[in-house]
Amino acid sequence: MNIISYGSSCTGSSGVNGDIYYISPDNKVFILADGASGAGEAGKVLMGEICIEMVKSFDYSTSNLDAKDYIDKLLWKINNRLIEVSQEYKKLVFGTIDIAVFDKGILTITTIGDSPVFYFDGVEVKRIAKNKKKYEWMIDEGYITRDQYEGYIKNMHHMMWSCFDCFIPDIVPNYIIEQYEVKPNNALFMCSDGMSDWISKEKIFDMLNRFGLKDGIELLISESKKLANNAQNYFDDITAIAVKWIE
Repeated sequence: MNIISYGSSCTGSSGVNGDIYYISPDNKVFILADGASGAGEAGKVLMGEICIEMVKSFDYSTSNLDAKDYIDKLLWKINNRLIEVSQEYKKLVFGTIDIAVFDKGILTITTIGDSPVFYFDGVEVKRIAKNKKKYEWMIDEGYITRDQYEGYIKNMHHMMWSCFDCFIPDIVPNYIIEQYEVKPNNALFMCSDGMSDWISKEKIFDMLNRFGLKDGIELLISESKKLANNAQNYFDDITAIAVKWIE
């Protein structure tokens, strides 16, 4: 089974791109990070740079770890480094991250924050490794319903939504690690919210199937930019990685 991949990033209206992505040369490790606007222009860029710096210095192929342990250790290395840098910088350097490892026919993945990961298993498209937002314990305990929770968030100023999302760094990061057995014609898609806020998961995979990974991603970025501009007269940074397994 062979694997093909492609990634691309577009700088938003701010002129400073806080998104970043990484595809390892052996097509085994995939990372997408989105620095939060609240970290400031320098801070959101620094967040992504630290994520890529850490994955390059902590190489999966030479780590002698299985994929699950590797992701766990990498995430904590990134988290701890972001805490150190935030203290040095005297401002929180934070954001969201997706980490995926493919090895021996198994896809291992985790996410923190609102940069979604979608997986096509040959039958349907589904979002995977989605972690809980902050304060969802109130739903679990029955204090409010999910509809009430989402309603409260939607009524807030958009800059306050981040209060309910998960980010790194955190003292104890909230994340899960999931694994999937990959088969030919399965596909993986990671993107920042600059795309997922505007394009449905079904349309994403339709475009990839019709135009291929490279052209499909570039068209999706262009469409996301257009929809955001039409709705709010600006657009966020837009970044995506697509991976497909073929016979």
